[in-house]
Amino acid sequence: MTKRERFIDFVKNGGETLFCSPQIGAGSGYEAKLAGKRFCSDANVKDIIAANSRYNVFPLYNFGIDPIMHCKEISWVVDSQIKTEDRRESSSYCETPFGTMRRQRVELPGKGGFTSLNAINGAEDLDMLEYVIDKALSCNDYSCYTEHGKKYSDLVGDDGAVSFQWCMQPYEMLGYPDTVTTAMLPFDDEDRFFSLMDKILELDYKIIDALAPSGIDFVVLGGPASEMISPAYYEKYLVPYSQKVTGYAHSKGLLIYSHICSPIEPMLTKGYYNQMGIDLFETLSPAPEGNIVSLDDAFSKIDSGICTRGNVSLSKLMTAPPELIRQEVHAVMNAAQGRKHIVAASDYLLYDIPEANIIAMCEAVQEYYS
Repeated sequence: MTKRERFIDFVKNGGETLFCSPQIGAGSGYEAKLAGKRFCSDANVKDIIAANSRYNVFPLYNFGIDPIMHCKEISWVVDSQIKTEDRRESSSYCETPFGTMRRQRVELPGKGGFTSLNAINGAEDLDMLEYVIDKALSCNDYSCYTEHGKKYSDLVGDDGAVSFQWCMQPYEMLGYPDTVTTAMLPFDDEDRFFSLMDKILELDYKIIDALAPSGIDFVVLGGPASEMISPAYYEKYLVPYSQKVTGYAHSKGLLIYSHICSPIEPMLTKGYYNQMGIDLFETLSPAPEGNIVSLDDAFSKIDSGICTRGNVSLSKLMTAPPELIRQEVHAVMNAAQGRKHIVAASDYLLYDIPEANIIAMCEAVQEYYS
């Protein structure tokens, strides 16, 4: 089997031999460092492929898309850019009949970027958001997603599986608000919140329809952990809509990848992830990255039909010596025996992780079976 076939087959069926698949890409920075680039956003697909090719791994390539990129009537205009050796800033705006949305972004060398001003900042801005969603739904040509998926699927070829990510969870409101605002919106206007989620779900279906024939393998189901979202929020807004969107993606032949790199209790114990239609889930991390009791405890609570990925501590990868990384990998593999589990980190690899520790992680998987 090719690396791509092996990855997909393992997610579906498991296997006697575990393999390594560190999370490289998604703007995390490790690939930029290996390519000699100071800013994470300067890394491209070829840099990610080159980074994976350095190791004996079975990659999953995860690419982001804008869920309104097909809609020519919605235009974000960049009106300010600052670029120095130590900082990048950009500001953009989008005009709507209900007002102007504005967002700003900052990026530091080796640290990645963050949004310093979000487009939606409260229930008073939902008219603007609904206008954007309605315009996106009214556009009938979604072929750009098919073309986008085919482009990246062809670039990766047989060297790994391919995943596409956007703010697919309807509660995320297309990613326009920040995390705190998103969590509060249903309490400000629940009827409006449900109405917008229904429209975003319809938009998801159209994007999935366009992506399905492109040759990609996974779409990403986002989902917060416990630091912002309560169990009641999961039950009311996340789980039911997750089931709808994952059921639709499955009907189109796509697998579901879920990445949560922070605390997942008590959601794990309550069984929410088992109900959401997930095929590949990461990560089951103890402190400091997550809050599981132990891998053994987490494995006892997540459905054995779900393939898991992780769980080598990112903080240890940043600071520990290679020998300790080898011990960590072997401990993960001991706990994962008999499970569908792929050895990886507790999150995407950051810029400052020493390459010696990634080599140690990959080699430890091979040494386990020698």
